[in-house]
Amino acid sequence: MKPVFDFFCHSPTVMFGAGRFADLPIRLEQLGKSRALLITTEGGARRYREVAEVLASQLAASFDGAVPHCPIEVARAALETFRTRECDVVVTVGGGSTIGLGKYIAAETGAPHIALPTTLSGSEMTPLFGVLVDGEKRTRREPRALANTVIVDPVLAQSLPIRETATTGMNALAHCIEALYVPKSNPLTSQLALTGIDMLYRALKKLADEPTDLEARTEAAYGATIGGLMVNSVGIGMHHRICHVLGGRFEVPHGESNCVVLPHVLAYNASAIPEACAAMESVMGAHPAVALQRLVRALGAPVALRELGVPADSIAAIASESFHHIDHNPSPVDEAAVLKLLQAAWAGE
Repeated sequence: MKPVFDFFCHSPTVMFGAGRFADLPIRLEQLGKSRALLITTEGGARRYREVAEVLASQLAASFDGAVPHCPIEVARAALETFRTRECDVVVTVGGGSTIGLGKYIAAETGAPHIALPTTLSGSEMTPLFGVLVDGEKRTRREPRALANTVIVDPVLAQSLPIRETATTGMNALAHCIEALYVPKSNPLTSQLALTGIDMLYRALKKLADEPTDLEARTEAAYGATIGGLMVNSVGIGMHHRICHVLGGRFEVPHGESNCVVLPHVLAYNASAIPEACAAMESVMGAHPAVALQRLVRALGAPVALRELGVPADSIAAIASESFHHIDHNPSPVDEAAVLKLLQAAWAGE
């Protein structure tokens, strides 16, 4: 245990539990807001129409154009809708891309943001978001982007396809895993992170066989909420830096890049984090790098960058760009090491 440490956690209000989306109108009243902009993807507008229905007269406008990586053109269009319809609160229902769009509007306007996550990305718990500008994923971290309220309702996630469950679940696992060894890690966050790893790993294994199981969905959502808290409290590491480059340059969905890259980063860092690996092995029953790749396969998710359309001749450029974004890692790292790691990830070895 570290004898001296700092702990920080500025969290949204979290309303957790099955059926809690029905409390959305009450929360708006508590905040003194009455003109909501509801943001979803095109498919989410149909899938989560009950959220629009429960808002009733509090719904001032809808924007169903959220897409992965939040291109700046989409962000500006949503912001224009918010302003022209004179909205006073933004409500997002969906995964990290949808919630990220809500963060952009909150950061630009100062309006409160209520997020209803339906995936396991954990984005809703952080003030970190990215906007795609000229092929580059530009990340921002602003206090005003942090959601005022997060309503975690596992019922909303029951219809989520197993592939999206798997990929965003691996992202949530990565948040917890990196929290064990980033420079700001401390005894409090490490215990929370291990709880998140345990909940997510067991839940994802069960969801591979029973995708609509509400108990497993609830456990996964609980673990993902912890993962989001970890990002907010202690930050991210090399794994996420690589995934952000893959998303920005090749529009690889963030969850899918997590599925591929995480086992390789863990294998690379294993010798420098023996205690963390031992703790994870006690949960997973095998070395975490091996166990996670097995889990990805069981979930039917991708295990190689080539499966995601990343060209083999682009790996060197990805390694170079990723290396320049890496500011810490438990094992010493240079560009050649990142290149070797990505070559293995491309092949799915």
